[in-house]
Amino acid sequence: MRIDRPAQQRLEQHIRFLAGVPTLAQTVNGEVYPFVPAIEVSDGDVLRLTVVNRSGETHPMHPHGHRVLVESRNGEPARGSPLWLDTFDVQPGEVWTVLLRADNPGIWMAHCHNLEHATQGMVVHLTYQGVSTPYAPGGGPADNRPE
Repeated sequence: MRIDRPAQQRLEQHIRFLAGVPTLAQTVNGEVYPFVPAIEVSDGDVLRLTVVNRSGETHPMHPHGHRVLVESRNGEPARGSPLWLDTFDVQPGEVWTVLLRADNPGIWMAHCHNLEHATQGMVVHLTYQGVSTPYAPGGGPADNRPE
């Protein structure tokens, strides 16, 4: 399978400001939502996503609108039948490599499915080139937040 884009998510815990309050936050690449840069794809791309868990907690990672094909876990290639998942549990210290086919254009949330971790910042967006929205996260009458 051809790979069009690589991406990495480093899952950690850091002191960050959430809603203006310093706290131990769940971070992606050192940032908290909405400051985590989006992963941008084009329709039809195949994304190789490497997820590294440097925290002491399990993170069930879930990309909305897509499923992933497990390529390897801790450097060990997947064996047997192809394993397609919509959520994969990344245990402390683990490294998962998964493939995601960008075949559902939109702006999609990808987050830790432990919703407490999502509200503490462990959210990223998967965005398709050419797709935009007039909505912004947080604030406003909808109080648009990831939980």
